[in-house]
Amino acid sequence: MSQTSPSLTWNGPLYVMSTPVPEACPPAADPVNVRCDHFFLTVDVPATFWTQNTGGVAIRITWLSSDNDFDLYVYNSEGTQVASSAAGGTTSEAVFLEFPAPGVYEVRVVPFLVLGSDYQGSATLAFTPGAPVPNPTHPTGGIAFGPTTVADPVRTEGEPMIHVDRDGNIWESGPWGTSTQMSFVHRSTDGGDSFHPTSPAMRPDAPPGGGDTDIVTDDQGFAYFVDLEGLANLGAAVSNDRGNTWKKNPIAADPAQDRQWYAVDNGNTSAASDNTIFLTVHELAAGMEVYSSPGSTGSGDLTGGLVFTRASGKLAISPGATCGQTKFDPVLRNLYLPCVGGDHVDVITGHVDLLQRTGISFFHHGAPTSPGGAVGDLFTTAAVDQAGNVYVAWVDTHDHNVYVSGSSDGGLTWTTPLQVNGDPANTNVWPWIVGGANGIVDVVWYGTSVRGDPGTFPSWFSDRAAATTVPWHVYLAQIQLNFGAPASSTIYQARATEHPMHFGQICQEGIGCTTSNGDRSMADFFSVTVDARGAALIVYDDTTNQHHGASLFVARQVSGPGAFGTAISRPVPTNPVSDPTDDAQSPHYAPGVGPGANVPSMDFTAAQLSQPNNGVLRVRMRVASAATLAPPTGADGVVWLTRWQARSIGDGGETSYRIFYVGARSVGGADPTFFSGTGTSASPKGVPGNGCVTNTPQNCKLIEYPTEHTETGSLNRTTGNFVIDVPRAHVGLPKSGDTLYSVTALSFAEVSGGPLLQDIDGTPAFDVTLTKGSGGGGHHGTGHGSEKDSSGGDAHFSIVANDDQIGKVSFVDPSMGIAFESSYLQSVVFDGSTATIEGTGFVAGGFAGFRIVMQDVANPGVGKDTFAIQLSTGLTVSGTITEGDIEIS
Repeated sequence: MSQTSPSLTWNGPLYVMSTPVPEACPPAADPVNVRCDHFFLTVDVPATFWTQNTGGVAIRITWLSSDNDFDLYVYNSEGTQVASSAAGGTTSEAVFLEFPAPGVYEVRVVPFLVLGSDYQGSATLAFTPGAPVPNPTHPTGGIAFGPTTVADPVRTEGEPMIHVDRDGNIWESGPWGTSTQMSFVHRSTDGGDSFHPTSPAMRPDAPPGGGDTDIVTDDQGFAYFVDLEGLANLGAAVSNDRGNTWKKNPIAADPAQDRQWYAVDNGNTSAASDNTIFLTVHELAAGMEVYSSPGSTGSGDLTGGLVFTRASGKLAISPGATCGQTKFDPVLRNLYLPCVGGDHVDVITGHVDLLQRTGISFFHHGAPTSPGGAVGDLFTTAAVDQAGNVYVAWVDTHDHNVYVSGSSDGGLTWTTPLQVNGDPANTNVWPWIVGGANGIVDVVWYGTSVRGDPGTFPSWFSDRAAATTVPWHVYLAQIQLNFGAPASSTIYQARATEHPMHFGQICQEGIGCTTSNGDRSMADFFSVTVDARGAALIVYDDTTNQHHGASLFVARQVSGPGAFGTAISRPVPTNPVSDPTDDAQSPHYAPGVGPGANVPSMDFTAAQLSQPNNGVLRVRMRVASAATLAPPTGADGVVWLTRWQARSIGDGGETSYRIFYVGARSVGGADPTFFSGTGTSASPKGVPGNGCVTNTPQNCKLIEYPTEHTETGSLNRTTGNFVIDVPRAHVGLPKSGDTLYSVTALSFAEVSGGPLLQDIDGTPAFDVTLTKGSGGGGHHGTGHGSEKDSSGGDAHFSIVANDDQIGKVSFVDPSMGIAFESSYLQSVVFDGSTATIEGTGFVAGGFAGFRIVMQDVANPGVGKDTFAIQLSTGLTVSGTITEGDIEIS
C-alpha cells in the first residue's frame, strides 16, 4: 500500500483446524500456511512520510460465523509483534498501527478454533496531510485530585450534570435513556463523599422521561429538574424539601423539543418573590426558544418553576447547530446562550431587567473565528465570573484543540482565542467551563494522547481490544486570563483521573450512533462546577469497567489554586478510612415524610483493606451496631460490600479497569455469608452476562454483584467488625505495585430476585497500592484438538491460559449443537502436568460457568493427553484426545 494505493483486500484460505497461539506457526515453520495464514503487507511510504502527515494503517479481518474464532497478530520486519487482537465470540478482529515505519509487515491470522471457514482481510492507509503540531506543556500549579467517588455503584448514566446549592450540597442529574423512560437526580450532603438518588422509584418524578436533563437550585434552596420526554415534551419538576417531594408539570413547554437548559436569576434580594427560572429549548423545527417562570415560593406554589411562558421571540441559529447550557450573569444581568456558529461561537445575549420575565431582546454576538476554522463536538459552553466577565470554551473539529475566549463588556468584544490544552491532551472533546474570581475560569474536557478524529477511533462495540489503543482521561485547565494580552495568560493543566475513563471511539452522531455500532455510551457531555471555596468538582462517566457501562464518578480538587483565587487544601481519604455515623437512612428520601430511620447495622464507621500474607487480601468493614441484622422495611436482605477497580483483563481479552468486590450477605436477619466476585459483561452477540442488566445488546444499565466465590469471613456482633479473607486469585490476582482504585465500602438493602440494590451507606473512596504478592509462576498451558463425546461424536477444543489468569477457551461439539466461548478466567492452577481452569463464558445463547482439567501426559499427546470440560448448564465431556496436543510448562 502507498499514497496512491492506500487500501487493499485479500481472501484468506479455508481452515478446518485449531492453532491456539501465534508462536505455534512462525512463517519459517509454516511456509505454506497450513497452521496459520501469513499475509505480508508492504507499507510503501517515504521515510519522512510521518513527519509530514498524521495517521496510520488500519488492518481488519472478518468471517461469517462467531462459532469460528480467528485471531489477528501483526509483526514488523524484525519479527517483533506490534499489534494484536484476539477476542472470542466475534466475527472480526482489528488493529491500528499508528505512524508505522515503511517496510514489510506480517499479518498473521491464527485459526484459534475454526471448523470450516475462511476469512476476508483488509488494510487501509489513513492519513491527513500535515505533521502533528506539538502541543505545549503546562504546569499543574499544584492542582491535584483525590480518589474519585463512586456516585452510583449500581446505575449507569450518560451526560451527567453537577450543581452546588447555597448550603454546599452537591446535586447531580442525568438520563438513563429514553428506552428506560428514566432519569436520575443524586444528592450529596457530605461534600461528595457519598451520593444517594433522591427517589426510591429511580427518578424524581413520574415517567415518561429518560432524555436530556438539567438540575439547578435557587437562593431558597429549592431544586428545579427538567427532563426531555421522548423528544415530545419537557417535564419540569420542583422540590421544596431537599429532593424528597417533587411536583411536576409534564408539558412545561411546546412539544417537539431537543436539548433544554436551565438558568436562574435570584434577583437582588434574599426573598423568593424576585427569582426567575429561565428554560431554553432547542425546537426541532429550528431555532431556540427562551421561556421563563417565577421562582417557587414554597410547597403550595403550583406555578413557580412549573408553568413557563415565552420570554422572547424565537431565536435563529444555524441549521444543525447546537447550543450549550444557558448562563445568567447577575452583575451585568445578561442571559447568554452559547451556540455553534460554524467557524465561531455565536453568543446570543439578552439583557434582563429586574423582575423581567417577558419581552427580552436578544442579540447575536460572535466570538472570534476558531483557529482551525470549525467549532463543533456537539456543544460549546459559557461561564461568567464574579466580576461579570463572560467566557466561552469550544473544541475545533479540525485540530481537536480546546480554546477559550473572554469578554469584559457583555459579549460585544472578545479576546483572541487561547488554546488551553497541552500535551498529552492532543485530541479532545466536550469542554465545559465554570467561572471563578475576576479573570479566572476552570475548563474540563476529555483528552487522549492519540491524534485523530474521535469518531473514527475503534469502537468498543466493534472491537474491544482495538479500542483500548486510545485511552481517554479527564483534564482540567485553570486559566487566569489576561484580557489585554491573552497569549501571556497563566494556564495550569492537571489530569483529574487516576486511570483512563474511556477507550476508543467517542461517537457524536446522536442517536445515529446506534445504527452504526458507534460508541455513545457517555452520551454527549460531562460537567464541572466549583464549591464555595473554589475547589473544582467534576462529574464524569467511566466506561473502562468490564461492562463498558457508563459508571458515574465525581473527582474533587484537593490542592492547588482554587477558582476564587485562594489555595485549596482538602484531606485525602486514606486506608483505613473512617465514616461518620447516623448517615445510613432507609430510605434517604421519601415524598412528604423525608428520610427514614438510621439503620445501625448498615451504618459504616470504618473500612480497611490489608494483606496478611502474599496470597490474601483482607477486607474489614465496621458498622455502628451489629446487634440485629434485620433488613429495612420492604427488603428481605442486607449486603455489605467493598468494591474497587483495578487494571486487569476484560471479557474480550482487552485491557480493562475491572470491577472487583468482596462482601457479606444476610437474609432475613440471619448470620452473614461471605463472597467475592467480579461479574461478566454481555457477550459481543449481546447475550447478558451475570454482572450487568442490559436493555439493548451490550448496553449495561444496572451493575450487579453476584456471588462467584464463597469466602472465609467473620462478624463480631459486639464490635460490628466484618473481616473477610480473599485469595488474590479470586479478585484478578493483583500483585505488588498494583493500585486498587476508589476502594469503597457500601451497604445495600436487597429484595431477593430483584437486580436493583437500594443504597444505604457508603464510605469515602480511597486507593490502595499493594506491597505483597507476585504474578503467576510463569506456568503456561495450551491445547487444541478433538475427543469423543458420550454419543461418539467429535468434540473440538482450543485453549491457551497462564497462571496470570490470562487466556481463552473455545469448545465446539457439532453433534450436540454446542459452541462455547470463554469470557473471563477466574482461576488458573497448575499442578505438575495438570492444569485446572475455571471461569465464565457463553453457550447456546446463554451465560455459563466452566471448569476445565487438562493433562499433558506425553508428546505427542494423541491417545494419551486428557481433556475434560464441565459447564454450569450440565454439559460434561471428558476423555483422551483423539487429535491434537496439550502442552503444559
